[in-house]
Amino acid sequence: MKKILLCILIFGSITSCRKDYDVPPTIEYPGIDSVVTIDDLRNIHASQGNTKFNTDVNVYGVITMDENDGNIYKSVYMQDATGAVNVRLLTGGGLYQGDSVRISLKNCWVSKYNGILQLDSINADVNVVKLATAVDFAPEIVTIDQITTAKESELIKIENIQFVNWELGKKFADKENLATKDRMLEDQNGNTIIIRNSGYASFADELLPEGSGSIVCIVSHYNGEIQLYIRSYSEIQMSNTRFPGLIIKKDFNDDDISSDGWSQYQVVGTETLWETSSAGGAPNPYASVSNYIDGTKYNADVWLISSSLDLSGSSTPKLAFDNAYNYTGTALQLKISTDYVNGDPNSATWTDLSTSAIWSGGGWTWVNSGDIDISAFNGTNVHIAFRYQGTTSQGSTWEIDNVIIKS
Repeated sequence: MKKILLCILIFGSITSCRKDYDVPPTIEYPGIDSVVTIDDLRNIHASQGNTKFNTDVNVYGVITMDENDGNIYKSVYMQDATGAVNVRLLTGGGLYQGDSVRISLKNCWVSKYNGILQLDSINADVNVVKLATAVDFAPEIVTIDQITTAKESELIKIENIQFVNWELGKKFADKENLATKDRMLEDQNGNTIIIRNSGYASFADELLPEGSGSIVCIVSHYNGEIQLYIRSYSEIQMSNTRFPGLIIKKDFNDDDISSDGWSQYQVVGTETLWETSSAGGAPNPYASVSNYIDGTKYNADVWLISSSLDLSGSSTPKLAFDNAYNYTGTALQLKISTDYVNGDPNSATWTDLSTSAIWSGGGWTWVNSGDIDISAFNGTNVHIAFRYQGTTSQGSTWEIDNVIIKS
């Protein structure tokens, strides 16, 4: 009996000294009751508008751009076989390029911001489950003219491109003032597209490459106006020889008549001015001029004059522009000068190019001027100008857009 009692005492002593370990916290991963694609999300937004998910809805995809290079903040891009979407995070970090993920959308939103579809209020620690890392997601190879809003948020690669001539010598962004800058790319067909660069980007202080080559980026837009985002400086490969490109492109999309060194001069009258306009439902601004103001016609002779354009590196430069007009009045004139400096255009010598252009037939019908050969001015610096005239009894309204010179 004593032996039995001793054993009981020993056993009790052992069990009373045993350490009680802390129970690890339970992590509740999002369920997988319902699965949607990114295309499904677009359809949901198209039919319901901004939508908050109150049930366990999940979407799968691969992270194609993260925040590491600083070009975007508290945001990533994700793509699946049906499309791509911007993912807005509650806090930065946690998701990286190449992560294959499942995102639970419970208590999150599908919405639009400046026209871009986004998944909003995503908590990377709560809503996201990583399924794999370092997944190689290949960009789609496209040309500039193939990039539309239909490719919104997708990963692409553009080949045979370069930064336009007037951007050379600039940096990607303003690192000192942390200011975002837009830079323009072109292809060999004269198509152009904007690259948008944050002042916080790791490559903001780098000079733009002067050669041609390729670039990998994400397609975005601002209410329909396409702009691209570089995800990594290492994916800019532009060491090839430059090809003949644009010498100038003035499209007025910045809503500024006088940007890029353009100016206007009123030889006659003070009322009539060249202005930007989006009348008629135009998707982007254009330049417009009329001497009919508040019910009164005025005497007018007003010139819209380009910056100085260097044709020294061009063999067969060609000028082109879009134009439209309405109402009766003196036809718009197109001129070019090699000795204009500034101020009154009558102080310079101008060659008239009006008969070389195709002009609108009126009724606000837009036409392209066609390529106007200006190779006679090779090796010089020139200004081009549009001259508008009107009187107290007559005057048209003229509109121009997309003024380009190709080398």
